[in-house]
Amino acid sequence: MKRKKDRNIILRVGLILTLLIFLGGLSALATEKKESIRYLKKRIAVAGFENKVRPWWSGHWEIGEGMSEMLVTALVKTGKFIVLERQALEDILGEQELAEEGKVTVQTAAQAGKLLGAQALVRGAITEFSHKKSGGGAGIKIGGVKLGGSKSSAHVAVDVRIYDTTTGEVLTSKNVEGSAETTALSVGITGQDVSFGAAGFQKTPLGKATRQVIDRAVTLIVENMKNVPWEGAVVMVKGDKIYINVGSNANAQGGEIFTVYEQGEELIDPQTGISLGSEEEEIGEIEIVTVKDKYSIAKRLEGSGFSSGNILREK
Repeated sequence: MKRKKDRNIILRVGLILTLLIFLGGLSALATEKKESIRYLKKRIAVAGFENKVRPWWSGHWEIGEGMSEMLVTALVKTGKFIVLERQALEDILGEQELAEEGKVTVQTAAQAGKLLGAQALVRGAITEFSHKKSGGGAGIKIGGVKLGGSKSSAHVAVDVRIYDTTTGEVLTSKNVEGSAETTALSVGITGQDVSFGAAGFQKTPLGKATRQVIDRAVTLIVENMKNVPWEGAVVMVKGDKIYINVGSNANAQGGEIFTVYEQGEELIDPQTGISLGSEEEEIGEIEIVTVKDKYSIAKRLEGSGFSSGNILREK
């Protein structure tokens, strides 16, 4: 009787272990499948941030430029986007004599992003960049960083806007904020000796608050860009070869198929002068044959009359 009971216990334990191993295998397969999901990177441009606050203690810091550079770096690190060079965007604005702050309209900025081949343009306006100290206590100053016994706090806020570069429509507009503070042996900025974004700056409450804002801005952009369909374009057609502006840098692969659209005349609102978009006509399908770094060569599967500027969308 006892042996039979022992055998039943062993059998049950064995069944439980087998079930756990089976479930573990399913979990591993699900994780592997999730990690293997491939997507085409969307193209975005980041404009320089408008600095609406200029605290006297910020010295020679280019806060707007510094924060936009931090955002570009953070977006690239996500691996989800092709981030277009800000300098190229500024060059286009400069040619239009609109580079000076406050003279770039929503429509103009969006069209500049479109000229770069971006699907979206990100702009920011810094609305708060504050650093406060309270309490007393002697301290020592090393370079531009002061170590002391007072409490130090910081708050940074930025209005982030994402524009559709085709219509100039605001896809999202949200204020993102970051706050940080230190007590006891605090670290604060006291002069112009610390560079914006440098290691010394990053350790301060102001640096930590700025990093929070950048991280939250990245999350905002990633979430909102999920609603924007991927889009590419035909660069040129040479014989049977169709060159397109998507390569290995955008995760393109051989055998990938795209639907090709011909863009009709742009519709401009006569009252506002803002683009309302344009009608599109499906003209065929193409398949990638050769993948290069920044472009690919495709062949025709269906349709004809492909030309530079045709729009590509995932099939």
